[in-house]
Amino acid sequence: MDNRIKTKFTVASEEGIADLQYLGETRGHEKYGALLNEKQMADYLFEKYNRDTIISNLNTFSNQLVVVYVDEKPAGYAFLTGKGSVPEHLADQRVFHLQDFEVLNAFNEGEAKDRLMEKCIMICKAYDAVTLTEKADEKDRIAFYEQYGFRQQESALSDIAGVSSPSILLIRENN
Repeated sequence: MDNRIKTKFTVASEEGIADLQYLGETRGHEKYGALLNEKQMADYLFEKYNRDTIISNLNTFSNQLVVVYVDEKPAGYAFLTGKGSVPEHLADQRVFHLQDFEVLNAFNEGEAKDRLMEKCIMICKAYDAVTLTEKADEKDRIAFYEQYGFRQQESALSDIAGVSSPSILLIRENN
């Protein structure tokens, strides 16, 4: 295990907010740069990563935000929440949602992504299931999630700054 890689729960400190803004904005450009125009990107980043939204997400009891660091530099983050829609077959179960799971491209091939996912799995072990939604064309990411027990369920359209994108719901059931 690489001691240069650490995962930490994030709190509403100046450092925590700055790390999430940096990660969100950088990863937003990496992931959606070809999909969104400049205005759509600016709107998306403001809506999702402005200071007030980050603080609200950090201070909501049903949310967990975890950042993975490599050599003390933020490399990715996960946003887990108890809020969200639940598939009908899980309606009577405790479900947590992996709302965001983002690792910067520069760290995507290293151990940081695995360490972040392992932390998410640990956080969610008290729940019956974990859901996440991924863009349908992100085949490598979907394969990564499947390595951790997520299974593809239904297809849907996700809205990213007003642009519809085909997506896949993945579910990991903790039996």
